[in-house]
Amino acid sequence: MGIQHGPSTGAHRAARRGPSRAWLVLAGIVLLAVGVGVGLLVAPRGAEVTATVPTTTVVTSPVAGPTASHPTLLGQVVRVDSGDEVVVRVDGTEMVVAVLGIDAPRSAGPQRATGECGADDALRFADRTLSGQTVTLVPDPTIPEVDDAGRRLAYVVLPSQLSYTDAALLAGVVAADTSRKLWYAPVFAREQGEAVDGDRGLWGAPCRAKPGEPFPAGR
Repeated sequence: MGIQHGPSTGAHRAARRGPSRAWLVLAGIVLLAVGVGVGLLVAPRGAEVTATVPTTTVVTSPVAGPTASHPTLLGQVVRVDSGDEVVVRVDGTEMVVAVLGIDAPRSAGPQRATGECGADDALRFADRTLSGQTVTLVPDPTIPEVDDAGRRLAYVVLPSQLSYTDAALLAGVVAADTSRKLWYAPVFAREQGEAVDGDRGLWGAPCRAKPGEPFPAGR
């Protein structure tokens, strides 16, 4: 007579399923490890990410910069005298500001019998861009706050964060000022180069000015 086997118990079923669960757990661990490894291989590494630094970013230099920065002032442009000189009211006091980084042609006057070519265009551009505007006067860390004539030396920045220096150079209505060793001089030279290449303003007809040379006489 053959041996009768009873029905399988829960313990038997658990025993038969046990290896399957163990293999599933082991397989999951292996897959997880593989996934982590692949992720590390394809993920971008910090050293390989290149960040674009704005040209207006100031990098502090113990050689070029002073130990203490000049103050930044907020005011309103109340008058435009030329393409590179404006009067700004700050806390109720009016001050003459020589806009840094640019040299504008001059109109005829008491100290100049003949105007320079492009003076009227530079004045109109400055008037249209700056008159009545609330501006920030930003100093350059490489030069004094004021010049020998008592004018404040500053970049004039509009509420849009556009620097008037950049706008005027790119429009070609002024030349880059090379008389001072300014912090952003390389940027200004590049902007002037763009205007020269495009024959904009001073660099085109009728002035045909040449970089580094005096402005032609007015026409």
